[in-house]
Amino acid sequence: MNSRSVYVPLVKGKKNDLMAVGRVNNDVRQLMKPFIEAMPINPKAPLVEEHVFKLCEYIRKHLPLGEIFVDFHGLMPDATISDGTNATLHGFALLKAFGRSVTPAYGFERNDDLWDALGVIARDFNKGFCFRLSRDDLAEYLFDDVWAQIIERTAQMRLPQNKIDLLLDLRHIDGDDTSNLAENIVSFLFHNPNIAGYRSIVIAGSSALKTVGSIEKNKVGEVIRQELRLWSALWRDMPDTIKPTFGDYGIIHPDFSDQTTSRYVNAKIRYTAGDKIIYFRGHALHHPIKDYDQYHDLASRVSADFRYVGRTRSFGDTYIDDCARRLIRPGSLATWVIADMNHHVCYTARQLARLIQQLASTATESEAEIALSTV
Repeated sequence: MNSRSVYVPLVKGKKNDLMAVGRVNNDVRQLMKPFIEAMPINPKAPLVEEHVFKLCEYIRKHLPLGEIFVDFHGLMPDATISDGTNATLHGFALLKAFGRSVTPAYGFERNDDLWDALGVIARDFNKGFCFRLSRDDLAEYLFDDVWAQIIERTAQMRLPQNKIDLLLDLRHIDGDDTSNLAENIVSFLFHNPNIAGYRSIVIAGSSALKTVGSIEKNKVGEVIRQELRLWSALWRDMPDTIKPTFGDYGIIHPDFSDQTTSRYVNAKIRYTAGDKIIYFRGHALHHPIKDYDQYHDLASRVSADFRYVGRTRSFGDTYIDDCARRLIRPGSLATWVIADMNHHVCYTARQLARLIQQLASTATESEAEIALSTV
């Protein structure tokens, strides 16, 4: 991974999410390595080949440059295209044909017949390989087995340890389990005495809400970014030779699905600042009447908030200000995913670059709390 990378956003393989990441500022692009994951196939349109092609085409179009991870995690492990080729292998072959080099990512409890082929793919791309580990993989009684698998599969793929990234995907994180999680992660990592030899260790999770149902209509709510606090605790406690890289799901809940829609969906703008995601909730977009104009008022509330960082900081911040000034149409759910996610990614990458400098000289937990909450 690029030595300048401080951030790994986990990005759903959907057009709007990829557009959001593709529109980041140049300084931000140098600070991050996005992790793109395929969405599950819609059972109403189970065309595997088309699904894989669409994702690869989105990547080619919206993320043509810079380093990225790609994981076809949303596919069934044994899914194949019409000629019998495994869909995951087909996806990486398509990216290669498009001239888009990536770091392949894969996990356990999938299709163990693919490891030899994944090794060929990884060596061909020459961008290393990422093991994606789940929270279940971090169970203490599995430490020996999981490390044995990592070491054996690395050897099977004929890759050196210093070309291997480890992504610990914690998915949704509750506030009351971060201290236990931190202890568990440290125990797992140092179970391997050669842990410092890996290229990077990414700690990823999310505190984003799945719905805004807990927030009163036309009001503002917020959640603490527990994943940021967890990363901070680990970064301060771990030695200089093993500093974790921060990862999150942006403003999207890890279990988000695009396969169901509701006529009662609400307008909302999600805005990241300090150690919080702030939710500016509106009301129903389609019921009892169609009301997209409410986005103008929501954007005005965001731009008037003391935590708004200014229109020049990202595409998303410009979009918010333009909407608040009614210089553009109010937008849709799709365009606000782009704006919300783009602001989050740009803000977080710069925030992490600052935090790494500050935490290096931070002596107390209270000083770290101040650094995290600073907008």
